This record gives sequence, C-alpha cells and structure tokens, in this order.
Amino acid sequence: MQSPKTDDFRLEQGDGTIIVTFTPDGRSYTFPVHENQVSEPTVSPAQTNASDYADDDVRRTATELARLALKGAP
Repeated sequence: MQSPKTDDFRLEQGDGTIIVTFTPDGRSYTFPVHENQVSEPTVSPAQTNASDYADDDVRRTATELARLALKGAP
C-alpha cells in the first residue's frame, strides 16, 4: 500500500466549505466549516480505481489538510 502525500490532493475553499480532492482517483471530501472548525465531510465516489491506497489513510490525510487549510500550521 502507498501512503497518500500532500501532492496527491487539491484543495478549494468555497463559501463555508473546504473541498479536498484526492487526485489519483478523483474522490472529493467536502468539509462544512462551522465556528472555525471542520465538520464530517460528504464524500463523493471515486472516479477511477486507486486500490493501492488505503481508504482510511486517504480520509485521514484529507481531514488533516482541511484542518490545516482552515487554521494554518501550528
């Protein structure tokens, strides 16, 4: 299994959301932002197969990137 890298993701900020797209398979995580915190994301289905990545690792990395986009690095 490969570990996802930050270069594997694309971030976009919308009105009250942060969208993190995992580019190897096109899956996107839309995180609502409430009171300067990200909530549980809505996840779109993958557009292609990227089975060499563990779903939990991808989700964990996407969540961390959304938090960093919102609050910045410590």
